[in-house]
Amino acid sequence: MAVLFFDCDNDGDEDLFVGAGGNNQPPRNQLIQHRLYRNNGKGDFKKDSTAFPVNFSNIAIAVPMDYDNDGDIDLFVGGRNMSYSYGVPAYSYIYENSGNGKFTDVTEKLNPEIFKIGMVTDAAWTDVTGDKKNELIIVGEWMSPHVFTFNSGKLEELKTNLSNLSGWWQSIAVADMDGDGDNDMVLGNYGDNFYLKPDSTNPVKLWVNDFDLNSIPDKVFSKTVNGKDVTVFLKKDFTDAMPAMKKENLKHHEFANKTIQTIFKPELVKTATVKLFNYCKSIIAYNNGKGNYAIKELPLPAQLSSINAILITDINKDGKPDLILGGNITDCLPQFGRLDANYGLVLINKGNGEFAEMSSLQSGITVTGMVRDIKMIQGYNQKLFLFLRNNDFPVIYQLRE
Repeated sequence: MAVLFFDCDNDGDEDLFVGAGGNNQPPRNQLIQHRLYRNNGKGDFKKDSTAFPVNFSNIAIAVPMDYDNDGDIDLFVGGRNMSYSYGVPAYSYIYENSGNGKFTDVTEKLNPEIFKIGMVTDAAWTDVTGDKKNELIIVGEWMSPHVFTFNSGKLEELKTNLSNLSGWWQSIAVADMDGDGDNDMVLGNYGDNFYLKPDSTNPVKLWVNDFDLNSIPDKVFSKTVNGKDVTVFLKKDFTDAMPAMKKENLKHHEFANKTIQTIFKPELVKTATVKLFNYCKSIIAYNNGKGNYAIKELPLPAQLSSINAILITDINKDGKPDLILGGNITDCLPQFGRLDANYGLVLINKGNGEFAEMSSLQSGITVTGMVRDIKMIQGYNQKLFLFLRNNDFPVIYQLRE
């Protein structure tokens, strides 16, 4: 799920970190443990099974970060989810490097909130405050973007005006998009073409509790209709998942009029963990300083599908950073439909916060499937763009100068 080349032991060659995942394996299973493969300098890699302590989460992202400025590379490893337990906050980790590639979990010491920050999908380690020190930015599903800065031996969260944008964020990239000298954030979300279409006044909610009292946490989606929390799934889906609820919901027309508050007992609703999804657009957050960001929605073509991968580069050599965006999520339930309207989108930066779509005929990029990552590779006198797809072959394009 996450791969990272970095020099873990300061010997001048690149070692390989692999963060695994899979809902078919329970937490602590050997197959989802972190893996470090040490490079002997000749391109031969040997697994070091003692480099990391035991981890519990399926992993989404690994980011190198020398947070303590001691000259070796530490890691932030973001947890995507817990096996069999969607909605339960996954474990994310900050690992301190001893200097020779042995890592200690220091999350609790630096900031315990990061340990269970949520269902992380992406992260970045870069300066967004202009103080010449890097910040840790974390995004994920059912959460707003979080920014942490290292200060006095702790990672302290910075308050920003992004804190009310609770999305299903899929990706983040950071660059100075407007040329004003500070870094802005490009944030990929689910877009406007999704079945649920939440907003600030009509959020989608995830309710987590043992609603049928069988000692297994249940997860229930609701959407807001006329100010009420109404279940997303139909009666049959609902009662198939929780058979104990059938006797109380015998007729379809009666179930259709019920809300979360009338389906479940008040004490179960009151004690439930509730997560919000109230913002679905992909955006650029332009940095105005001191935690304030001007929110600019990406153009309509970028809102037609999810944005899972973002590459920032100057395509037309005009000195302004452009965007190459990959996306799509095609394994949704039939009720939700497919998000598959992204074929590798190129947006040209026109300045003043405006972007123009480059048609696929002009760009030459047509990528189907679920794009998970985009990387630029510097070839011999040429730039190559690698699109990595879920359960499919990678696709590579050459930029014609």
